Amino acid sequence: MVHKGMVDALEEARRVLVDRGVLVDARPDSRVTARVRKGSARGAIIGTIGSQRPTVTDDRMSDRAVADVLGRGLFRSRRRGRLWHAIPFEDRRELQDYLDDHLRFSRRVRWRVPRPRRGGPLFVERAVRFEVLERR
Repeated sequence: MVHKGMVDALEEARRVLVDRGVLVDARPDSRVTARVRKGSARGAIIGTIGSQRPTVTDDRMSDRAVADVLGRGLFRSRRRGRLWHAIPFEDRRELQDYLDDHLRFSRRVRWRVPRPRRGGPLFVERAVRFEVLERR
């Protein structure tokens, strides 16, 4: 049922777009673990964060919905890819508070370093998938 709702939304977006109008589908990429970096957005990777299982299922359904409208010729894919964006946290406690309330991320970091090396500012770098769809 979720798949049908997503297809319906894409069909409605197509309806309101002008000929050759563009729709950008952008969403977090649950196929790739988020990286926890120390000190800066380009700092050493000291941990990773996975996605919750329902999120992975939702993302697969979204992929199917996009494939459905592409297969039916409603849109043409002009470009697709992945970009990364960083979310800053003052420290480990602030990051954990964020994860405790997050609907997509796992609640726990898989640390690659011992506890003493997890202090200070942290950055979560997450992948965002995008596809530029042109109305046909």
